[in-house]
Amino acid sequence: MADHLEMTKTTPKDFIYATLGGLFAPGLAIFLIVMLFLGIQGGMGQPDAAPLSDKAVRARIQPFGQSLAMDPNAPKVERTGEQVYNEVCSGCHASGALGSPKFKEAADWAKRNGQGYEVLLTHALKGFNKMPARGGDPDLSDLEVARGVVYMTNAAGARFEAYLKKEPEPSAADLARGKAVYAENCAGCHDTGVTGAQKLTDAKAWAPLIKEGKEYLYNAAINGSFGGPAKGGNEKLSDGDTRVAVDYMVAEARAAIEAAARQPVKQAAKPATQQAGK
Repeated sequence: MADHLEMTKTTPKDFIYATLGGLFAPGLAIFLIVMLFLGIQGGMGQPDAAPLSDKAVRARIQPFGQSLAMDPNAPKVERTGEQVYNEVCSGCHASGALGSPKFKEAADWAKRNGQGYEVLLTHALKGFNKMPARGGDPDLSDLEVARGVVYMTNAAGARFEAYLKKEPEPSAADLARGKAVYAENCAGCHDTGVTGAQKLTDAKAWAPLIKEGKEYLYNAAINGSFGGPAKGGNEKLSDGDTRVAVDYMVAEARAAIEAAARQPVKQAAKPATQQAGK
């Protein structure tokens, strides 16, 4: 007698499970496609067009390229006013971009020239309105900026000469007093760089500050700036003592900057492919 196989009856519950299982894979695929589509659309938003022209000009006047191999012992050759204009200032002043006075346009420069050379030089060094400090090139020296200012203003009718105010050098007694004031009031932060203070031997941190000039640093120390308290947190410290402390710090920072400039340039490591080919 032949064996008979009895088929198990499919219950409604089994039917529902089978249906859900069959729909799971297509449903997951549809979900992933929808999320991908939404992600693509989210990345297609248009930026605000209002600041684009301003950003484009600022990008254009940024220094082009960067030298990675410079001889630190080579003397800096100060550029002429014409070179400074052509390499840095012309990005805006050739066309009058960002509201800048156009080169050789006497009407644009008349009111500005009337302010005097020293006011215009201060604006060029520190930045003014939409003009960035030093025309956007932090490597320009004070003298180069002065020459650039004179080249542009004289082309529009001025009769200026490029010169810089010489800051008075502190005496040995001033530096000694400044060192003592520094030790009592400033060293707690500036010796270690704690609280974000510029470490006294950090050439990179001090270089842009020294370019601002001592009057700027005096005011910052007396009134508080860079996140630090006024007079190092000592309200009883006199303005005179604060100034000699700044004189001492600037002298030490300049020494650190000069020492850093004498350091040999570190050569980049050769790629592994070149080393393997030796």
